[in-house]
Amino acid sequence: MQPISPFQRTRNLLKDYPEPTDLIDLSIGSPRHATPLSIKKIINDNFDKYASYPPAKASTYFGENISHWLKQRYEINKIEPRDNILPVSGSREGLFYASLLATKIKEDRSIFILPDPFYPVYSTVANYTGKEIYSINVNKEDNYLPNLNEIPRSVLEKTIAFFFCSPTNPQGSVADEDYLLKLYSLAVEYNFLIISDECYSEIYRSSAPKSILQISEKNNFENVLSLNSLSKRSNAPGLRSGFVAGNENLINELFNLRNIAAPTVPIPIQIASEYLWGDEMHVIENRKLYNDKFDIFYKNIDIGFDFKIPEGGFFVWLDISKYGNDEEITIKLWKSGMKVIPGSYLSIESANLSNSSNYIRIALVGNTEDINQATMKLNRLAF
Repeated sequence: MQPISPFQRTRNLLKDYPEPTDLIDLSIGSPRHATPLSIKKIINDNFDKYASYPPAKASTYFGENISHWLKQRYEINKIEPRDNILPVSGSREGLFYASLLATKIKEDRSIFILPDPFYPVYSTVANYTGKEIYSINVNKEDNYLPNLNEIPRSVLEKTIAFFFCSPTNPQGSVADEDYLLKLYSLAVEYNFLIISDECYSEIYRSSAPKSILQISEKNNFENVLSLNSLSKRSNAPGLRSGFVAGNENLINELFNLRNIAAPTVPIPIQIASEYLWGDEMHVIENRKLYNDKFDIFYKNIDIGFDFKIPEGGFFVWLDISKYGNDEEITIKLWKSGMKVIPGSYLSIESANLSNSSNYIRIALVGNTEDINQATMKLNRLAF
């Protein structure tokens, strides 16, 4: 039996308890800020293009817009619209196909490395193809980033791909340039792929996170596939629009796979996406809304939780171990009218060393009143 999603596990945990009235649902990281209205007209004006199958390669303008954005955002120069960029139907789909491709490219190898806790899609291909998972339990002392020094050489030699995310989900930690250099050096030395999930790259407090693309540009992005999307950046999760960027040979192989098996991004969606990648004003406003909510949470939460505002993302990874384990607290909060995710549900179930049961994940996707109410409910746990 394959693992079920953390969201289904949470529903199963709570199914015997009545659903509260006026529920504050902060369990799923689905943005609720307004999607830019400008794309409504763009999609309508290009509605006739739904009559054609969309190309698997980036359209001219989509590829050029992404290339321009990457060059501006990360100060890189070698990214070519047709050679290094591929549109995907959201980063989740891209992550799945990238890892499926990796099993073919590295067919003599057997291990995927991923952080624990992690975004569930990272483990999907391994679970369905019989590959091994080497999970690295992250902790506060390492800023919730995988400790690269602890990975045995014997594991690195068998590694297919290393899943990496910065800002991290769920902790919101950001990898600095030194960390990325060390990770990339390992990928080159042991010839494994880095599948870099950068979908939270534009949700940060003050300093913009760096990309693995910056580190690998000098090697023509060898061993690298970087993914991003409009779901978090532009509050458009229903648009299902993202991209993969990386080494030309890898992008070409991924194109061949997706051209046969994957849904391609409709042309009107690509055209609307071009606008969203070209406009930074809505992203700045979006970032401010999240930062304001983190300020409210920090100001209101009881000192006993020892909460620190994370560097990026929109999740609170809250240590609740003083008051119970993650499932107990999730049930208590549900009864009080608030829904969260138990931390252990984001971990490998067999990971005995994981301390994720000491945490719950809270998505700050509600409005400011939701956040005020949420901190009040959490504070009652402390008394």
